[in-house]
Amino acid sequence: MKTHSNIIRRLLVTFVVQEWIGNTAMSFSPPEQVDATDHLLSLTLKELHSVKDRDGSSDDFVDAVAWGHYGPFEVRVVDALLAYFEVSQLGDITQQMLDAAKAGELPALDAKVPDAHRSHLLQSWMLTYGANALLFACEAEDITHAIEQCEKAHPGETIIGAFKVPTACLGHSPSTDLVDHVRELVTLQTMQPTAALD
Repeated sequence: MKTHSNIIRRLLVTFVVQEWIGNTAMSFSPPEQVDATDHLLSLTLKELHSVKDRDGSSDDFVDAVAWGHYGPFEVRVVDALLAYFEVSQLGDITQQMLDAAKAGELPALDAKVPDAHRSHLLQSWMLTYGANALLFACEAEDITHAIEQCEKAHPGETIIGAFKVPTACLGHSPSTDLVDHVRELVTLQTMQPTAALD
């Protein structure tokens, strides 16, 4: 991939490293900001308009192996793209805007503008949903945000329970004890659905 080191305006996306717990990918490390400008500038306008978070189209913005990660991960890029092009939705990005970005004609963004970036507020959440108490893991600001993500990912399913992954686990690979602890929490939340969402 061509390197665009002369481009002043850089695209920083949120890279969330995850680990498998059973069949569920969970995050145990704080999100990282990764420069994905080179990938952005390799896209066509049609590809740019079709980018979605938690999808292969967003995963392509980060080479996880180059970052030394060989497990599951997710990349959140849509909000970063909206800020980069200063639009309210991806469909508002024009060919002229993309050409200007590729030509290096866009000035650097005000460092104070990304106050809207709230990744530092995100926490790891685990939810159970559906008749079989399936697991859903995400990064969210609070329980409401976590439930919204689960409902969006699995429309029509009933949310049974939700809990934060213990902060003491952040930055560490999941141990056998942690896996057992998570399973125990899931079991408790499944048995007490009302209390789980209070």
